[in-house]
Amino acid sequence: MNPYTWMRDIITRWWTEHGWSRHVRTRDTHKQREGNMNTIEVTTDNNVVNYTEMEVKRFIERAGQLSDIKYKVRDFFSELEWSSGEATITRSEVNELLKSIQCDLIRAEYKATVTITAYVTGYAAEDEDDASNCIADDIEVSIGSSADISVDNIEVDDIEEE
Repeated sequence: MNPYTWMRDIITRWWTEHGWSRHVRTRDTHKQREGNMNTIEVTTDNNVVNYTEMEVKRFIERAGQLSDIKYKVRDFFSELEWSSGEATITRSEVNELLKSIQCDLIRAEYKATVTITAYVTGYAAEDEDDASNCIADDIEVSIGSSADISVDNIEVDDIEEE
């Protein structure tokens, strides 16, 4: 088999598997030399696409990776215990699968109770009570993400004059 015909078949199969077959129909392929680089030309109904040998190699590697992913997903579901057509899967099990196929993991939302210890110096006030009240009113707490934060209680302890 001509290696360029083989390459055309691989490219056409990949396009078909990814829903592109309606848009691109391969008519012809041939190899040509462009500068110091070999290219493979694929002629479609609408235009001509040139691929370098490196692009074709990456394309073949990616097609192999997609095949590996399909088998990993199939194996994952095959190994589950099924009862009446249903199986229970934990988030950690799904995350193991996602990690094995190099996808982002499923995240969970967490809540926390946080204790913050702060030392305030140089705060001008008339007396200790004024300093305590003003410091408590002026302290702001924020979180650097899209999470919500609410402050239930701020206690000011150990007020001393500097």
